[in-house]
Amino acid sequence: MPTKHLALIACLSLLAACSPQAADSAADAAPKTSPVGPAVTAAPAVEAPAAVEATAEAAPSTDLSSGDEELDKARAAAGCPIPEDVYDVDDVRVYCAMPGDVQAFLARENTCQHFAGEEPYDDERRRELEEASAKYCEGREKIFTDLVARHRDDCATRAALIGINSRYDLVFELDLKPCEG
Repeated sequence: MPTKHLALIACLSLLAACSPQAADSAADAAPKTSPVGPAVTAAPAVEAPAAVEATAEAAPSTDLSSGDEELDKARAAAGCPIPEDVYDVDDVRVYCAMPGDVQAFLARENTCQHFAGEEPYDDERRRELEEASAKYCEGREKIFTDLVARHRDDCATRAALIGINSRYDLVFELDLKPCEG
């Protein structure tokens, strides 16, 4: 089945499931059970947002508009599913060519940047932002330094990591230079 056809079916199914009528009937018919937390697996050395785990089965979201034409074009040209958490155009452009641990880091870093830009308009939101910051932002420099060490001999990954470092001001002391050759 073509990807666009699958994406259309998925969107229509989601729309039907999220309609107010579906929510009302589901609430009436649903048995009362205790909630079960989602099983989330993280890539080695990097805890990624939930969207990263879902991309293995997801179709690329090239049909959905983000409102940013450049980002939409980059997603369409990417060649692989890109999690919605990855919204920086430069990150989208390199995402598919990166190893899994770097992809997970990109999703995590984009999520960190998202929450770092949010305003704590009340105490509850402040707590949410602090928790998100702890989950996605703490330890990012160490994770990045480990990625650089792990991929030091891969010139393409190294070049992408140099760009990531300059975009997010991760580790100033790191002597990152492109491969010579």
